[in-house]
Amino acid sequence: MRHRHLPVLLACFLAWILPANAGASVYRWGLGMYTPTLVPNLPSPTLIDAGNADGYAIESGVVKAWGSGQDGALGDGTTLASEAAVTVNLPAGVTAVSLGEAERSGFAVTTAGTVYDWGDNKNGDLCQGPKEVNVKTPELIPGLSGVVAAQGAKHSVIFLLANGTIEACGWNEAGQLGLGPKLVEATSPTPVPGVSNIVELSVGPKVSTLRTAGGEVLVAGTNLNGQIGLGEGLKRVSTFTRVPLPGRASSISVGGGSPVSHTLVLVEGVPYGWGRDEGGEIGDGSSASKYTPVVASELATYGFTSLKAAGHSSIGLVEGNVYSWGANQSGELGIGEEGEGEGEEGEALEQSFSPQFVDSGVAEISATARNVIDRH
Repeated sequence: MRHRHLPVLLACFLAWILPANAGASVYRWGLGMYTPTLVPNLPSPTLIDAGNADGYAIESGVVKAWGSGQDGALGDGTTLASEAAVTVNLPAGVTAVSLGEAERSGFAVTTAGTVYDWGDNKNGDLCQGPKEVNVKTPELIPGLSGVVAAQGAKHSVIFLLANGTIEACGWNEAGQLGLGPKLVEATSPTPVPGVSNIVELSVGPKVSTLRTAGGEVLVAGTNLNGQIGLGEGLKRVSTFTRVPLPGRASSISVGGGSPVSHTLVLVEGVPYGWGRDEGGEIGDGSSASKYTPVVASELATYGFTSLKAAGHSSIGLVEGNVYSWGANQSGELGIGEEGEGEGEEGEALEQSFSPQFVDSGVAEISATARNVIDRH
């Protein structure tokens, strides 16, 4: 792949035009869309979460969804796709305060600490018992309470409880739920042993990452290309294990959309990464897989306050500005279809090892697989 730079004219154009459209709004790119594009029917979003081929937002406690409706992923009772946001059919009187997603499913955490979910249920990741039937409208997860956050990927999901413990459902064939090597699948919420004081979680297709209140990072899952950050000697870890880092972590993000994902972590303001890096998505200027944490040197001078690992690319947020780097397989860099340098005029930029400006006036970012969204 070639490394080319974003044309200066395009960067200036985006910086000028997007703030004019900014406000309470959500933009998306990737999945064949090469520049940030407004999601219709979202006048006042307060929270967002990107899925593999869809997106979710909260507006005044109401959950909205857009994108592919495959397997009921939009939660509106259909399997139809929608470019504009539609209302997820939560029961009357239920108010959502946080969101989660897996490959083609969504999760809404309520003010009561309960969770409703919908969509694909092939491996028990909807926590609705052993019957694997897709759910087109949200259903309450039985036996789960005190939840403050939910995150999933592929067919696995983890819930963070207010007391700092976690519970999990779904696929565990690579040990990604931290439930040990013998349990392959959990179809109802199952407490994960040996972890406490958890404040953040991020889940990839076959690896999960937790952050404790003390800034420690814990991982479980496969190590095919260094996903667990513990060196080359391990095939996988089936219980959550601490990753050695030089300081306290303040954020974590595992990429989605590929079994060979990558992780980005902010450690006292310094970006670190590990895992698969074929597209330059870790941001250290190379494309070799990292089996232990390395400083993402290409990112270090930007002062990013939020990092999100996507499937083959990554994004960062600093002072309202969004930057992207890595592979551009279907527009996930968000910088347009034209690039300068090698290649024919008008040919899409294939890869960038350094951050490229995408958008401004942004309050929140989210990404997974080849799908990226931001909230103004």
